[in-house]
Amino acid sequence: MDCVIAQDGDVWTIDTDSKAYPRDVRTRDGTGPGTELSRLLKRCGIEPTPTCQCRAKAAEMDRWGPDECARPERIEEVVAVMRAEARARGLPFLDAAGRLLVKRAIRNARRAASTAGNTQS
Repeated sequence: MDCVIAQDGDVWTIDTDSKAYPRDVRTRDGTGPGTELSRLLKRCGIEPTPTCQCRAKAAEMDRWGPDECARPERIEEVVAVMRAEARARGLPFLDAAGRLLVKRAIRNARRAASTAGNTQS
């Protein structure tokens, strides 16, 4: 709320340059944990459908960033979405495998951010 300058009823004035303003933590090349998880799943032949939660959850994961995604409750939240989607598609699903994929996606996002940070000056 520190980025809110003023509020008049339903009209809010926000300072988007404020350090308190929520930032999209993806790297400049558009990667983040959700994007990385989508890439890993695509390699397994699993892609979003028009009715699934996949894109929305991936975008949320990208907004959370690697540190927030690595929190155990966030990992379980993502695994629960993956489990429900697997069930809806009639696919087998192991929670342990889901957790491994989420953790790998987080590592990949951190690596991509680190690499992007080293090349930007």
